[in-house]
Amino acid sequence: MLARQVRRVVARSHGFAKILPEGLTPRALGRTGWSRQFADTSSAAALRKRRRYLWVLGLLAAGCIDEGFRRCLQFWAVVFPLWCHYLWVDKVSHRKDGAQGLEARDAEFSKLHVRYSPIIRGATLCPWERYMRGFYLKAAQLVSTRDDFLPEVYLEWCRKLQDEVPMTLSSDEARKVIAKELKLEDLDALLTDWVEEPIGTASIGQVYQARLRSTGEDVAIKVQVPNAEKMFRADISCLKMFTYLAIPWAFEQMKEIEKLFEAEFDYLEEFRNLEAMRTNLLPKWGHRIYIPRPMKELSSRHVLGMELLKGEKFISAVRRRLKPLAEREGKTVEEYEQEQIEALRSGRRKAEAAWWLRWKALLGRWMHRVRHFGRRDLEPLDVGGIFEMLMQIHGQQILLDGCFNADPHPGNILLLEDGTTLGLIDFGQVMYLPQDFRVKLARLIVALAERQPEQVARYESEIGVKRKYYKQDVQYRLCSFWLDRDDEEITQGLNIFDLLVWGESEDPVLSLPEGYYLACRCSTTLRSTALAFGVYISSAAYWKPYAEEVLRRNQA
Repeated sequence: MLARQVRRVVARSHGFAKILPEGLTPRALGRTGWSRQFADTSSAAALRKRRRYLWVLGLLAAGCIDEGFRRCLQFWAVVFPLWCHYLWVDKVSHRKDGAQGLEARDAEFSKLHVRYSPIIRGATLCPWERYMRGFYLKAAQLVSTRDDFLPEVYLEWCRKLQDEVPMTLSSDEARKVIAKELKLEDLDALLTDWVEEPIGTASIGQVYQARLRSTGEDVAIKVQVPNAEKMFRADISCLKMFTYLAIPWAFEQMKEIEKLFEAEFDYLEEFRNLEAMRTNLLPKWGHRIYIPRPMKELSSRHVLGMELLKGEKFISAVRRRLKPLAEREGKTVEEYEQEQIEALRSGRRKAEAAWWLRWKALLGRWMHRVRHFGRRDLEPLDVGGIFEMLMQIHGQQILLDGCFNADPHPGNILLLEDGTTLGLIDFGQVMYLPQDFRVKLARLIVALAERQPEQVARYESEIGVKRKYYKQDVQYRLCSFWLDRDDEEITQGLNIFDLLVWGESEDPVLSLPEGYYLACRCSTTLRSTALAFGVYISSAAYWKPYAEEVLRRNQA
């Protein structure tokens, strides 16, 4: 079975149809000339061949027995040849300092992107065997929050995974999991009006809509895919190995992500996270956001029930409002959206400050009401104000509450039916920060907001970031990227990937304190999502008031 899978993937991906012999199984060996190869041990060459075949058979047998090992073999069967090809172009055939020049180098990489993007996509989303999926879907979500981190041919399909993850479980399979987890013989005794199509699909689970038979309340039920935890742990271990070899500067970050995922597979932990977030956020922000109430009677380690939030995904709400603009130019919404994204990528359109967009949205709403009296469903959204609020909310979570959502990607944000309230969902990746860490982080945030390079370098060291050389310029620019901004002063013309590679080459990071990278990831995810909507926003500027409050409380 495994030999057939590896052959199929490699053949589809690279055209190497004979990387493994067809029918390489113990039974087939007895029917073919392969057995004669094993029988002939009279020469050293034949003995080496026999050992080679037995080694391959051992790998395949191990893969059949252990799911994690099988997935690791599948990963490397696809990725290793691609990585070698990219490495060859980067280090040998089209070096940065080579005679061909940078234009030829860029053109060669563009050819590789076009050639290999469909291969990676097929391996990640393969529907006929559920071939990779798992953490690789989550990784695609993580790297697609910025439009300038991946080449466009990769972004085209990675970006869609923010809110369009393919189904894994059928409706019947999901019902069986729920009944088993809640120890019910008949799920219909508890739930009615079950909706067959999931209302949400994530990397490790799916969400279904139903109604409580006892109260008539509409509920959302999150169901974990069976064996998801084992599959993810194998995937993360495999990606850590690849990261160590190919992107060493990201290895410490992968270790932090691995720690965070340890709790995501326990939905009872997410139950407690929901309650904590409701307690911390709703008293102050309840007039602008809502977080669903979890339900104890519908929850277990692999099932999480909560009240249903009625609305639409934030991304869908924005796209729906783009339709009149697209029609005015004779384009589809997808064409219009792609044009705007490309304009931002190329620099033809500049992202605008959140406060300015807030005033533009206010004016746009009044003009819409004058032109379309009584119709408010297509009023311009205050995108700038929304991202200002989200940045402030996460500043409160990280610095004051010490309990924050480390995965605030756009697929976890809803626009509710009233058209103004945001629904925040999916709190599986919540990080808890101790007081001492938050005090040190607060000092760093204030220094970043006040643009003080010397203080930034000092407080980055104090918080526990260990570097090889402690170069002030590198510390300031990299800290600013992660926790504040990525304007021209910080990037100096480099794209984000090259900026991070530059930082690693100039002053490598040796280790990070627990929680630091996840706070950084929260900042960059929010800013990157805002940038995709044309909104420029500074993390430190909006987090500074919360940082100053932490420092005041610490001195009291």
